[in-house]
Amino acid sequence: MSELWPHLPAVVGATLYADIYAGRLREPRESHPEQTWAPVGGRVAPKHVRELIDAVSTVAREYRFPEAAGSDARVAFDRDAAKVIRAHLNLSWAEAGNRDLWSFLSLVALPHVTMWRFGPNNKERWIATDLTRHTWARLWWQAVVFAGHEHILAALSESDLNQLLERRSIGGDPRLVREMAGAVTELATNVSRRPVIRDVTARLRRYLAFLDVRALSDQQVRDICRALTSETVTRLTGRSGDSRERGLEP
Repeated sequence: MSELWPHLPAVVGATLYADIYAGRLREPRESHPEQTWAPVGGRVAPKHVRELIDAVSTVAREYRFPEAAGSDARVAFDRDAAKVIRAHLNLSWAEAGNRDLWSFLSLVALPHVTMWRFGPNNKERWIATDLTRHTWARLWWQAVVFAGHEHILAALSESDLNQLLERRSIGGDPRLVREMAGAVTELATNVSRRPVIRDVTARLRRYLAFLDVRALSDQQVRDICRALTSETVTRLTGRSGDSRERGLEP
């Protein structure tokens, strides 16, 4: 059964973030006096909030928290923390889409790890104006999208994930994200990953204007993603190719 987690009103979140930005970082807490709740459902117990705090803190310490960590260590932390966040937050889709819930996590429950991971300057990492950019919301969604396919998630960089998940026409469909990510990570080529994923996601977005992939089977979606990726590599390596020969002309 899903649980309700505290919500931190936007005006309260803005005040807490201003304090953090000014250098007044508070200790992690299980609750806030001005938190609110969704009207219907079972509320999470404070001890379970503390369990989340302890679990995420433990993972962070494996990557040198509170000392500064390199970029590779931060990405590795994200992969491990995503599993922890997903395991501890049993959310309905409605709750997962509530921005105030994620602001509570970053500003009240996990401010110490949020600060360690991203520092104070990027407001989107603290206040959940964009869930694909928020420190903890993005990890929860990554864990949901790649459940059972964690090896694909482990092969992706932060830039790769941004290309896939921050494009709503792609990122809103977990199956499509997985298949496109799988096609890109399985590709045997000397071409750098970054131009490949940028080009192929642009091609896919154009293709989605003509086709609703929700009507397709898993294999059909997989074939489309692999063919588009192959087309991208063909273009980037300078070889000629015709999308119509592969049945990709919309």
